[in-house]
Amino acid sequence: MPHKLPPLPPISDLIRVYGLSAKQKFSQNFILDRNVTDAIVQRAKVSPADDLVVEVGPDAGPKRVVVVEKDMRFVPALEQLVEASNRRLGIAMGDMLELPHSRILEIAAQLDVTTGPLNDHGANVRLLGNLPFGVASPLLIQWLKMMSLRQGLFQGNNKATMTLMFQKEVAQTICAPPNDPQRGRLSVMAQSICNVKLVYKLNASVFVPKPQVDAAVVHFEPKAAPLVSGSLEKLEDVTRFFFNKKRKTMANTTNRLAKSMPEVAPILEQWQAEGKWDMTKRSSEVSTEQFCALAHLLDQAQLKIPLT
Repeated sequence: MPHKLPPLPPISDLIRVYGLSAKQKFSQNFILDRNVTDAIVQRAKVSPADDLVVEVGPDAGPKRVVVVEKDMRFVPALEQLVEASNRRLGIAMGDMLELPHSRILEIAAQLDVTTGPLNDHGANVRLLGNLPFGVASPLLIQWLKMMSLRQGLFQGNNKATMTLMFQKEVAQTICAPPNDPQRGRLSVMAQSICNVKLVYKLNASVFVPKPQVDAAVVHFEPKAAPLVSGSLEKLEDVTRFFFNKKRKTMANTTNRLAKSMPEVAPILEQWQAEGKWDMTKRSSEVSTEQFCALAHLLDQAQLKIPLT
């Protein structure tokens, strides 16, 4: 028999009643302060008009909510939330890095919502997550690639946004503009297709158990006109190469690229002759637009940049 709890009970009550504790192997850190979780939801711009909220980790929300959870210990508590939500809440058990988005959409379509079937070609979709720090960057790269190709939760004309929690330093890197010393590969990839904003900072003390680092929440809003068309693969290669030695000047890095890839030398010479960027600058000082333009040229020439 399930434990008796009030409708949509606080997460702290569920954790207490079901005897749940954070496991290090899942990089789990709970946020039990309702004021903090409410603030994050507010900054995610979640509203009753949203067609679907997908959350990596459990909570509750508007028309339809699908929670993705890897830890089987949470199943009884989540099933109770399903009942308390009048079946607006669905559960997708699995690793978000491996779980097909088609499965999430399938679960969402089966939820009992009086407003009608989920329209996956124009739906308001919100992807939220208190991401385990160890897999946050790979998850972000995966979702950015899917967003660029209009796949999964981002398919068709879905108006999909992401509001994700990272280690504070990673969040600052994602949002870093040119000339910011924290700027890196994630900055360029995220800013090529999204408007990004650091919307909330969290002290380590709000988590249970307390991690060794602070956290921050970043909101990703897809650009009306992305700086890249199609796949982000080429841009990922370019940024990996140029930020591998981010303290080197562009002249040094492009010379190294030309030596390892002679076929790219003419493109780089033309790039320099046209003054596309200042060769005395470092990678962190180059704009997202310039990196995207170089990736486009390499893509047109069907050249694959080396990984190191």
